[in-house]
Amino acid sequence: MKIVMVTGGQSCGKSTFAQKTAENISGKRVYVATAQAFDQEMEIKIQKHIEEREDKFDTIEEPLELDQAILKTKEYDVVLLDCLTMWTSNIILNNENNEEAAVEKYLNNFLKSIEKLKNHSNIQKLIIVTNEVGWGIIPGNKLSRIFARLLGTVNKKIAKISDEVYMMVSGIEVKIK
Repeated sequence: MKIVMVTGGQSCGKSTFAQKTAENISGKRVYVATAQAFDQEMEIKIQKHIEEREDKFDTIEEPLELDQAILKTKEYDVVLLDCLTMWTSNIILNNENNEEAAVEKYLNNFLKSIEKLKNHSNIQKLIIVTNEVGWGIIPGNKLSRIFARLLGTVNKKIAKISDEVYMMVSGIEVKIK
């Protein structure tokens, strides 16, 4: 199983690039979605992603337990996980005042599940989408600083186990690993 991480800023083409990469692999595809629609804007964004996938992917929706969701994908040829940013946010919002320990626990469980799949699945590629959020000014509130720091930790650990890492810049992919 080859692990591909796609990162970049907001609305820079990460999901589009990841989806096209997944569609270039023949066989069964699954989309693991972590987003939750808490407002109308997010509902529209989720609906847009669903429409873009058409009928080319099965979908597993899981906002928190990625370790369990990813184990359900072992019969697929390609897995597209979108995205670690929303997943990290979900963990933080569900574990107020215990964010760091919660992110560490969920991330370690997820990494163990990926390891289990490496030699015991049909998966050719696991494509993981995330965001780079730490390139701007230091956030002005504590929760935003916690989020930026913890997402950075998640991204570093996923990049380390990835075979390829792409940074999206203005809709252009740049291979960095």
